Amino acid sequence: MEGISSKEQNKHEFDLPLSSNFFDVKVQHFVINLSCSFSSRTFKGSLTIFCNFNNGNIFCSDKEVVNPEIVAPITNSKGSDLIVLDCFALDVDSCMLYDLHKKDSHVCTGGTSIQIAQCCMENYLLKYESLEKCPIESINFLEFHVSKHYLKICLPNVYPNTSEVVIKINYKTFHDGPSLMWTKDQNLSPCVLTCGHQLNNRSLFPSQDMPQAMSTWHCSITLTDRGIHEPVVVMTGETPPTVTENQNGDPVFHFSSSYPMPSSTLAIAVGCWKFTDLTALCSTEHENTDKCMLSCHLYSPPSLHTQFVDQLSRYLPPCLKALKTVLGTYPLKHLSLVIVPECFDSLGMACPHLMFLSQSLLCEDLSMMYRVSHELCHTWFGILTGSRCWTEEWLTEGVCCYLEFIVHAMAMQWGEQEAKVRAELRALIKYRLLKAEMSNTPEHLQTLRPNESNTGIHSEVTDDAFVKNGLDPEKNVMQVHYLKGFFLLSHLEHIAGKDLFLHTIKTFINQQLGQLFTSQELLQFIFDECPKLRLAGLTVDQTCRDWLDCPGMPEALSNFSVNESNNLIQQVYGQVSQLRARASHKRTRKQRSSSLKPTGALIEIQRELVADQCLLLLDLLVEDSRLPLTPAHMASLRRSLHVTEANAEVQHSWCELVVARRAVRWVRDVQVFLYRHQALGVYLYGELMISETPRLQQLARTCYSHLQDSMSEGTRTTVRSLLFPEDTSTRDQVIL
Repeated sequence: MEGISSKEQNKHEFDLPLSSNFFDVKVQHFVINLSCSFSSRTFKGSLTIFCNFNNGNIFCSDKEVVNPEIVAPITNSKGSDLIVLDCFALDVDSCMLYDLHKKDSHVCTGGTSIQIAQCCMENYLLKYESLEKCPIESINFLEFHVSKHYLKICLPNVYPNTSEVVIKINYKTFHDGPSLMWTKDQNLSPCVLTCGHQLNNRSLFPSQDMPQAMSTWHCSITLTDRGIHEPVVVMTGETPPTVTENQNGDPVFHFSSSYPMPSSTLAIAVGCWKFTDLTALCSTEHENTDKCMLSCHLYSPPSLHTQFVDQLSRYLPPCLKALKTVLGTYPLKHLSLVIVPECFDSLGMACPHLMFLSQSLLCEDLSMMYRVSHELCHTWFGILTGSRCWTEEWLTEGVCCYLEFIVHAMAMQWGEQEAKVRAELRALIKYRLLKAEMSNTPEHLQTLRPNESNTGIHSEVTDDAFVKNGLDPEKNVMQVHYLKGFFLLSHLEHIAGKDLFLHTIKTFINQQLGQLFTSQELLQFIFDECPKLRLAGLTVDQTCRDWLDCPGMPEALSNFSVNESNNLIQQVYGQVSQLRARASHKRTRKQRSSSLKPTGALIEIQRELVADQCLLLLDLLVEDSRLPLTPAHMASLRRSLHVTEANAEVQHSWCELVVARRAVRWVRDVQVFLYRHQALGVYLYGELMISETPRLQQLARTCYSHLQDSMSEGTRTTVRSLLFPEDTSTRDQVIL
């Protein structure tokens, strides 16, 4: 710590460290071989990495590697070279160097291809199996050092003419490592899964954790718990697993990926799920195309399986057909869908060949299935391509937020006019949400390129030892990069013309498959292909400054207005106006005669409202605190909106209204919601506390007490800070 000021340390307090020396040595392929134990809640085994040094040379011994704990350099030990990997909360037992006498000419780097040849994959596996049989005298045990955020391995400088090195790392995970969630599913069966933590997979295996570091891999997972009924392993492998038995009779699940991917995209789920093959359904729309069969498998808790089979069977075929129109034929050949436990902290998470979905998506009208469209769009934006800088999250989340409704509308087979009015309604809801987000989000989290300088001029490397704000706990629940990105693309589409704009997005992303890109590159391509943007006086640089590099609401959104001819929106406004008029009339009558009893007139919904209309109506009622709502009004509204059968977003808005009006009669609705829809209910805890109603505040504490042990780390930290803002220790839990 000597010589490092506290100001310098605090500068990177919530930044995600990038410790690996990727630019000197690259992991081309890795083999994970782990045993999974639910009894100890650990994975134990080894990681074998196949490394290539840049230009065939071991890197220079005076190279500095950032130690993110103290923001100071560490140097390698004398007479050796370093391999530095990102990791967190791993128990490393040993590191071993295999003796390779010559470089294997069959190993290929993949180049710009999105998939390497199967012969290369087989060669890696054969080499790994051969090395595992090496006599002990041909193995060098290496010095290593495990620090908070990295594993430093010291290599003897004895292979000056060899560019390839193979190292085996024996280790085990800790039961509380943040990359893994050990919990129970909806049927109370044990399960474990990667949870998309801000630290990525660093507490599952050591890696070069940065977007540019892409590797192919093999993985074998052995299940050692005999008392658990028929557990299965699902992973981001490109095909369903091959299952064998080891000498003890334990099942071993084997996976591989010939698609070079960042280590952060690897995902795993182990549980006692029911299985259905949806391949026939998902391939129906590809009958007239050559070799476009999509192998699709569903894994879910038995209690939810029938519902998900039914709703996904109705939604996936038209959704894949819509995706083909908007982005192209689905580029992967296998997809596993896993229904995650209630405590999972998002509605969905897309990984290569694997998608996690929340039970909150279940709704008979399929109105929540737009999230499936969103996650499928990530196959193009975020999986087979990605942002060169992790701080530019809008390039994946914002783009998919823009595309999700376009795909969803086509999947629901709405006509052009219906899709238009529904899109305008959805945009209004998003605009209101963005305004609320802006008022509650710190300015430093409102910019979409935080690594850029104040001038907005793009630089390839800006303090590249860290991901700016990567560990900020507020990022767990904020949606600014989703919503601001959505409105940026919607703004450009409005000027360029929808058909040309969508064609441009499709062309760009299919040219970029297997590559990384920046905001500047995407926008430059759009401006080059859409001449109306320049004719309107827009430039790429100005667009970046106005939308990406500045906090606050972009100037272009200052004139956001509602289409007065949109009947869906006007029906909702009319309903609220009717309520206000009734309340005003009631007050006038009271002024004339204080003895007159209130009418208690019920809220009458003139026609069935679609889900987004219900959302807007409830949001307007929450906003207008002066509008009186009696218990009879609330009961009528709950019944008219069919709250108990409504989708999870509508139920969430209803709960916000209950809390805002302190309607303790419906407190049970809030309690049920907090238990069943944990990914959506985080901020309800804060609203319950600021209600200053003892019964509502006690509900928040009781729900948290029951759920805290199963909450993800980020959710637990956020909720605790809402319930106990005076407890500053929660700030330290995130950066551990």
